[in-house]
Amino acid sequence: MGVIPAYEALVAPHLEDLRKYCMFLTRSKWDSEDLFQETLLKSLIFFMHTEPYVEVKAFLVRVARNLWIDDCRKKQRRRLAVFEQPRTYYADSDYVEVRGAIEWLAERFPRRNIEMWLLFNYFGYSMQEIAQATNCTVSAVKSILFRTREMLRHRHELPERRKIAHLDVERWSRAIIQDRPQGILSKG
Repeated sequence: MGVIPAYEALVAPHLEDLRKYCMFLTRSKWDSEDLFQETLLKSLIFFMHTEPYVEVKAFLVRVARNLWIDDCRKKQRRRLAVFEQPRTYYADSDYVEVRGAIEWLAERFPRRNIEMWLLFNYFGYSMQEIAQATNCTVSAVKSILFRTREMLRHRHELPERRKIAHLDVERWSRAIIQDRPQGILSKG
């Protein structure tokens, strides 16, 4: 018996309950159908690579819920981006203030820490999104963000100055002023 027939046999008894649950979450016929299909695809991929769960219905419900939560978070970020129209200009005082803060960070933290911290705290990226953007693991992102927060909490103990890369400071400052998170990450 192949993977797909085995998967279908496990999932088939729970399809109607899953469909109802998706409708409960989304309150929309179209969104619930999308969520239903996405849940089946995600769970199929999971079953192809691992041993099947004993509690298949609970697993399907959890996959649907997590996908719905992720979708809601993405929509929330998009909605905020639409309502907060980016300014096409900026005042010199805004730039000077941002530049000063970025220079302070650059004098005390490694480039990678600053980039991840800005993406997470300023632009609201999830740890998963940062991991994908920086080609590292989520646990590495968690570790770097934790260390950076700890260092910021004890900022009075940080060494005063170190050599900074002015090109990075300029790039980060412009990315913040222009509200362009893609400008945060270094190319190399």
